[in-house]
Amino acid sequence: YTKIGCQERFLIERSFDYICSMQILIIGAGPTGLVLACELARRKVPVRIIDRAPEYPIGSRAKGLTPRSLEVMADLGVAEELVAAGSRDVIFRRYNRNEWLGDSRAPVFARPDARYVSGVLVPQWKVEEVLRRKLLSWGVEVERGTELIDFSQGEDRVVARLVTPAGEEAVNCAYLVGCDGGKSKVRKTLGIRFEGETHEEERAFIGDVEVAGLAPDAWYIWMHPTLGFGIGLCPFACSKSWQLQTMAQADADGQFSEPGLAMFRLLFAERAGLEGVTLEKVTWATVYRVNVRMANRFRSGRVFIAGDAAHVHSIAGGLGMNTGIQDAYNLGWKLAHVLSGEAAAPLLDTYEEERLPIAAWTLNISSERHRMVADAIKKGGDGGLHTVATKDTTQLNLNYRYSGLSSQLRDDPTGVQAGDRAPDGLLPDGSWLSDVYRGTHFSVIRLPAGGSAKGFGGDRVREFLLPDGLVPLFGRVGGIYVVRPDGYIGLVADAGDEAAVDGYLRLYLSHEITG
Repeated sequence: YTKIGCQERFLIERSFDYICSMQILIIGAGPTGLVLACELARRKVPVRIIDRAPEYPIGSRAKGLTPRSLEVMADLGVAEELVAAGSRDVIFRRYNRNEWLGDSRAPVFARPDARYVSGVLVPQWKVEEVLRRKLLSWGVEVERGTELIDFSQGEDRVVARLVTPAGEEAVNCAYLVGCDGGKSKVRKTLGIRFEGETHEEERAFIGDVEVAGLAPDAWYIWMHPTLGFGIGLCPFACSKSWQLQTMAQADADGQFSEPGLAMFRLLFAERAGLEGVTLEKVTWATVYRVNVRMANRFRSGRVFIAGDAAHVHSIAGGLGMNTGIQDAYNLGWKLAHVLSGEAAAPLLDTYEEERLPIAAWTLNISSERHRMVADAIKKGGDGGLHTVATKDTTQLNLNYRYSGLSSQLRDDPTGVQAGDRAPDGLLPDGSWLSDVYRGTHFSVIRLPAGGSAKGFGGDRVREFLLPDGLVPLFGRVGGIYVVRPDGYIGLVADAGDEAAVDGYLRLYLSHEITG
């Protein structure tokens, strides 16, 4: 605040009385920013979300939600809409020019503790559209054509300078979160290092095209005698457009042409050549370069970064958008509890503590899957695109066992541990155990031998006695589990250890939790 000029200070001071109630400013309205805004808005935290683009994006870009992200969307109340808009039983149809080589289905990693055992193929623009509509239902609208110019921070607030369609504006807020992509203005202003590498030699053309003469019932992959993977066309259930993917090749001078309809038609003729198929309208196109980078920290004072602003990686495995969604889901409840005064400020330190290792894991696994694809292509294969998904890419196995928020008081190495994702399962009445977790509250789950109910009241703690049939999901016959608002186990305690449960909850719910 002290580093900006007199004119800016005057603007800030003049407007402070009008804007002091605004607590969170989110920069960037992609999936990460929208999930964070939804998580805060449903908790009645005053929030603004801005995006410098004057129009909503129309490109497919990322095109899939993992099972774990579907659990997040279910908590926000939009999972079923997204599932209905997408495809879940994806068929990969492989060709060598006109020769059909066979169909294969995307693998499903069935498990008894999950409602969503497979992801959904849905374009990013549709994910954003659904989240914007949900956010608006909580009274918050994305402010388009509004750009962050700079910001400064003190001990108790952040002051940001914006350019809006109405002119320049000074904004005072408690916290600022940069969800503004790989070229993040927020990250650069903070001076946070973005370490890693860019694979300049590996480029791809990606675009949304309309296709005539091809049934939209499969993800089509054409192999090529020298390129291995020649070209792919992936249809979307919610749109007439297909996403086209093909390797970009430089000209004799090492330059890459801009992609468009003429280029796509030429490459399709060369690499697929399937008669009777015509590429028609192009609505979006880009050149993609493989970037593998991660910020060395996700927070500086009252400013945070999330999503692509904090980590970027290969598209192999489809983890980019999903990891950003889960960054936001982790940060949202913590900001809300600190702002309400129920939790102490150090709770916010656990955002970086928990999410930075997850980002590192994501970079490693996506890079490993990318190398697998690249090696297969070099050997003349199709890159094994239909085998990129693994049990790990469901993101259901991610955990925070290493976190300071994970309290394992029961000395038992078997079963669900503190820091693990809370198991889900179908209840006798047809609902799901995740419906117990759903909402802004903590949940106390008691196994049948986990002691009698204490009678938590209000909307901040929900208590539930697990039916006998779901006990195997937890891997033991007795005990008490406290589930955090983001669906991870915070505490594992022995049956009857009510003091441990009370002590854990009072860390994040400072007022009375019973009655």
